[in-house]
Amino acid sequence: MRVLVRADASVQIGMGHRVRCQALVSAFEKQGWQCQFVVQRQCEAFANEADRIIDHESFFFAMAKQADLVILDHYAYQAQDITELYQHQPNLLVLDDMNDRGVFPAKWLLNPLQEVYSAQIQWPLIGSQYALLRDEFSHAVKNPFADKLLLTMGGTDPLGLTLPIVARLMAAGFGAHNLVVLMGANAKQAKQVAQLCEHHGIAFHQGLTEVSTVMRDAKLAISAAGSTLYELACLGVPAIFAQIADNQTHSLEQHLPLNWCRSIRFDHLSAAQLSTPLSQLVAMALDAWDSTDWLKQASKTAQHLVDGQGAERVVAEVMRHY
Repeated sequence: MRVLVRADASVQIGMGHRVRCQALVSAFEKQGWQCQFVVQRQCEAFANEADRIIDHESFFFAMAKQADLVILDHYAYQAQDITELYQHQPNLLVLDDMNDRGVFPAKWLLNPLQEVYSAQIQWPLIGSQYALLRDEFSHAVKNPFADKLLLTMGGTDPLGLTLPIVARLMAAGFGAHNLVVLMGANAKQAKQVAQLCEHHGIAFHQGLTEVSTVMRDAKLAISAAGSTLYELACLGVPAIFAQIADNQTHSLEQHLPLNWCRSIRFDHLSAAQLSTPLSQLVAMALDAWDSTDWLKQASKTAQHLVDGQGAERVVAEVMRHY
């Protein structure tokens, strides 16, 4: 059985779509399915050698006809585009976050948030039990003696928030031995961040194959609010989230009331407007760091939301209704 996965990654788009689709690909490959990513040429720098590179979506539509299953995780596709793709390949699984693209058909639709879709979706896969996490999270366990503040702004850190956050934490007197900085292989300003961390004696990691080994030692995280939200929840790590994209709005609206995380919004700000919210973010993290009761309860709440088995559940549902 052949699966085509339409997902892109770039500094602007981020790595989240690629990462969660890769989790799904791994689960399908365990069942013997053959999977291939299809990537637009302008995103080729973030592609793998085995990916199919296309110059126009019409090439993907032609390929979709020959596949057994198509997975679509791409915000550029609106209802009309998804409808056209469905006409080429009715065995279509759409990944969604915002539920803002109108009515469209699909055999399966996956959203880890509580959203309601039209009857044109044959098999909706809704809720955090379907959150797509990499294999490493299915068996990862939080360190009961976790004592680190983890700082991670996603795979690319498009707003360049890591560097000023580290600087503010050091200026506030936060212990360098308690801080761990994690950046993606293609993250913005990574060289400058690494130099600053070396200067202060801060643990710095970039482009790790497995991130759960670092996350499990975190007592608290300052993080971008993308797919990392579910990874932190799985390990029971309370978080202060920086919202860096509009597509993170619905997720935060549903998670903030559960009181395992807090957030500051950055996606609507210009570079000149970042200073005040950056200081607010750091102040919020420092306050949370000393809130022992909240940290304990928040960790328990988060761990009950996600168990790391989402990809396997999705594959099982697809195979059941194929």
